[in-house]
Amino acid sequence: MGKSLEYSTIEELSELLSSSKISTKELVLHLLDRSKKLDPNLNVWVTLNPNLETENYSQESTNKLAGIPIGIKDIYCTRDMRTTCCSPIYENYEPGYDARTVKMLRDSQAVIMGKTVTTQFACGDPPPTKNPWDFSRTPGGSSSGSAVGVASGMFPAALGSQTAGSVLRPASYNGIVGFKPTYGLVSRQGVFPVALSLDTMGWFTRSVKDAAILLQYLSGYDAEDKDSVEVDSKPYISIPKPISRPPHIGVVENFYYENSDHSTMKNFALLLERLSKAGAIIETADTQLDFNSILDSHRVIMNCEAAHTHKDNFKKRPDDFAPRVKEIIEHGLNTPTHIYIQSKHFQQNYIKQVSKLSKKYDALIMPTSLSGAPTSETTGEPIFQAPWTMSGVPAISLPYALDNDGMPLGVQIISDHFDESNLLSTSMWIESVVNFTHKPPLFND
Repeated sequence: MGKSLEYSTIEELSELLSSSKISTKELVLHLLDRSKKLDPNLNVWVTLNPNLETENYSQESTNKLAGIPIGIKDIYCTRDMRTTCCSPIYENYEPGYDARTVKMLRDSQAVIMGKTVTTQFACGDPPPTKNPWDFSRTPGGSSSGSAVGVASGMFPAALGSQTAGSVLRPASYNGIVGFKPTYGLVSRQGVFPVALSLDTMGWFTRSVKDAAILLQYLSGYDAEDKDSVEVDSKPYISIPKPISRPPHIGVVENFYYENSDHSTMKNFALLLERLSKAGAIIETADTQLDFNSILDSHRVIMNCEAAHTHKDNFKKRPDDFAPRVKEIIEHGLNTPTHIYIQSKHFQQNYIKQVSKLSKKYDALIMPTSLSGAPTSETTGEPIFQAPWTMSGVPAISLPYALDNDGMPLGVQIISDHFDESNLLSTSMWIESVVNFTHKPPLFND
């Protein structure tokens, strides 16, 4: 069975399973054993699926996700496990039904391994989860357990969610792929909300191809999600190949270059050089975007909508909210209605600006984060990812280098709304040039 299973991709595992070189039960038990060894140090799990060892797994499907173990962020409702949001308010909550995406995974015969640690209510308070590259550094948030589980070889993929930067930033800090589709493309039904104007489902994988495989099975219109979008043609659902010609890339410099640390800037410059030598047309994107106003409006929308989500529980049990969640709710409750409406108008205009800009290129790129993972009293700054969540465009983070401290760095790549096929194809091309093969040094045994 070997240790290679731990870091195999969905694509590789699917081939092993479909050719009967390994059974689903063997794979599940192997990863379960690894989880039990590593989790006392890493704190990835809130709840392990109690049926993993006794389930009779079918081997008959040719579905790409059949038999693939997947972690689920603990804000997604599950019919057979608690959904706690890592909050004392919901510590015993059993929804008794599956979120739409969880149901789609089960219908695809994926194996739900369990529920992964989220920061409380998917907000900014530090999690108990450790970064496998360095326990003193944050794994990022809010999808902390999902990212660390993939990075440390507990499972090949996991669901997360992003309201500001909660998929892309943890992906960058942990040296894995993080993908956020266009707002409205993947259902949020059955997922505990932070801010409904911003919440986007996403996931972590070991390759761009794996991110595309999940998109194939998880995208689609859902009448139960009021912001779900019905798209006539869906070329983005097909699993893409690398773009057939070197891509035309626009680099977003303003704001990103001013705020990145020295190691990030040095490595990002080397990345652009490599992409250019491989044939990419690289130019500075004339964004004309006011990033400070974008972030201010994002913050207002998130605070106000989170306050609406939590207002009843906050009235009854204010002391059960972690400090940063409490701060978000209090800011939201104290924000005048006209400020929220102004921010929503700003968002509508900004979405059009980003769409116009992104149509000029195969992709826009910039660093995913200001730096490698900072220390563990924070989850890191979301300011590099939040602008693209605010605009609703699809985005992906790819690992591409290690910083001066040996911590992974990610490059953030975006395309126009519902242009996932192009984004994934371009990202696969970049991934092939980068060829990032580093794994957390603590687990290379």
